Amino acid sequence: MENERLNWMYNYFVLCGPSADPAGVKDAADVMAAFKAIADGKYTFISRGDGSGTHTKELSLWPEDLGITAEAESFKDYTDWYVSANTGMGACLVMAEEMGAYILTDKATFLTFVANDGVMG
Repeated sequence: MENERLNWMYNYFVLCGPSADPAGVKDAADVMAAFKAIADGKYTFISRGDGSGTHTKELSLWPEDLGITAEAESFKDYTDWYVSANTGMGACLVMAEEMGAYILTDKATFLTFVANDGVMG
């Protein structure tokens, strides 16, 4: 019998941020342009920083010339706006809410966060 991969569940990543949207990501042409606007404006961004799938996806979205990788040394010049939390998604969403920051999250966790009025338990 051949191995067969069947996808039966999936999730999406979503870029979330403050309702005032100071980086203007709602009007960005695509997610890469949104991440560039965040970096260009040095708007606070919360990164999981934990090597998770969400963190890996986030790293692939930053403008290449920033050189942001999983290595702390790569973003040492950006610590005024780039926060590597090294924690789970729930805690990062709470941080982003409290700090008025942008964050990349999975849609399911974000919807749970909203449904629970920002309480992650």
